[in-house]
Amino acid sequence: MVENNTDGQEILDNIESHVPTQLHPILEAVFKHQKQVVIGVSAVILVAAVYTGMTIYNQHAMKTAQAKLGTILIEAAGDEKLSQLQDLLNAAPSGAHPAILLELAQSCMKNEQYEKSSQYWDQLAKASDDDLQIVARLGKAKTLTLAGKGAEAVPILQDIAEAASTEFTISVNRQLAIAAEQAGETDVALKAYQKLAEQPIADKPFIQFKIAELEAK
Repeated sequence: MVENNTDGQEILDNIESHVPTQLHPILEAVFKHQKQVVIGVSAVILVAAVYTGMTIYNQHAMKTAQAKLGTILIEAAGDEKLSQLQDLLNAAPSGAHPAILLELAQSCMKNEQYEKSSQYWDQLAKASDDDLQIVARLGKAKTLTLAGKGAEAVPILQDIAEAASTEFTISVNRQLAIAAEQAGETDVALKAYQKLAEQPIADKPFIQFKIAELEAK
């Protein structure tokens, strides 16, 4: 034991002779607690290994989910498509959820399952941020309007119009005009059509017609 301590001291003295004086206390502490240091390093290595393994697993899971989603979109339709998408949502990693929820919401809307579509749009909004969240809220507003609930869609669209960037101006005001007109909110619809008329859109003659029609009421 004395021999081991002597050998250790010689090694320490040799190392210290080749490093700056201010590092000597650190080296001495490492040698004094080398067992604990080895255990600590081993723990760090173990954590790193687990993290690396989880990262590789998650990457594989994401690729698998993306491939499965592509297969469903190509091969499935109707209720069978919705069932497979829901199963995939339950099994896929959270990173894949926005893409799956988007397909579920759109598919339900096309199938006139408006209540389910609205629920999926809500889930997508919660699972997303920034632009995709706005897309989800626009999707819900459209679903509500298609379901004859324009009055519920109007406040959602008005809120989006206040917060969204200019790139959403056309989409928001087009939907707002339709929902407000359906809800009998003529003034709101008129203002939305007027904002649309200021944009570079292909159907400007129709928008101007709608403006004239609403102004005459």
